[in-house]
Amino acid sequence: MSFLDYFITPDGLEELDPETVEKKAQEKGTVIIDVRTSSEYGEGHIANSKHIPLGSIKDHISQLPKDQKYILICATGHRSRAAGAMFLKSGFVNVAHLKGGMGSWKRSGKNIEK
Repeated sequence: MSFLDYFITPDGLEELDPETVEKKAQEKGTVIIDVRTSSEYGEGHIANSKHIPLGSIKDHISQLPKDQKYILICATGHRSRAAGAMFLKSGFVNVAHLKGGMGSWKRSGKNIEK
């Protein structure tokens, strides 16, 4: 993973706002993956999200079905962007991330589960 993966949105990674994430989360076949640390995740996360810290993505990505839709979440959008680059490089095609991360989710007043 390159340092630039945190700052440059790779081709094919869709950037979503909180309203769109909330809507897409209800669609069949959509998986939300939170790539933050365990302590960050424990402080509050999007309901029904799966927790896979960014440092563990490489260990888990081969076990994930490529035919699902993935929405990646972190605190600010940088780590989810880097995770998105890993997904795309691994052959996933339906990958998005929450632009602005959990910060934008909280500012929009969306529900947080603990």
